[in-house]
Amino acid sequence: MNRLIARTLLHAFMIAGLTTGCTYYQGGVVHRRDASQFSNAHTAGGVQIGATAVVSKVQSMEIFDAYLGGKGYFPVEVFVKNQTDSRILLERDRVELVSNSGETVRPVPLANMIADFERSMVAYSFLGSAGILSAAQANKKMAADWSAKEFPHRTIVPPSGSSSGFIYFKLPEGEGPEGRELVIPAEKLESRTTEVFRLRL
Repeated sequence: MNRLIARTLLHAFMIAGLTTGCTYYQGGVVHRRDASQFSNAHTAGGVQIGATAVVSKVQSMEIFDAYLGGKGYFPVEVFVKNQTDSRILLERDRVELVSNSGETVRPVPLANMIADFERSMVAYSFLGSAGILSAAQANKKMAADWSAKEFPHRTIVPPSGSSSGFIYFKLPEGEGPEGRELVIPAEKLESRTTEVFRLRL
């Protein structure tokens, strides 16, 4: 009898937890800042780039409604300002995060990160179709928000223009981005010259 009561209470608590917002996704607004307002900023050849990593649980929850660092993911916000007469090309896949020992990490595909944080349909299936639909909607909203916040795959910044977004990295367990160097190649399309920016996080 006691086991039956315990199971009933556990079931009730699970339902309460799942129906009071656990499947709800609420991403935070990211306010645009000038490159000089970032913790790290560098200017070379008329191009200014600023970057900062999202490390704390509080900041991660505010922006992404999840503690990404808990599973080894660290978003790095990048802002680029073009003060030249040339178009500037930046390709996200060429960006690197380099450790003091020379270990290099490239951006992780967003789909991988989304898969690690999706609400489980199985966990919500006992609530019926409403629970499954709620989880599916939260997953869809989360994926759309994280995608919208991501730095574009291939960005051409026009003269006097700017671009910004997050580049997502996955690091080995127990490691963070602090002290690593963010390496960003910026190519001037008219002159075909490339400036490599190195920002210590």
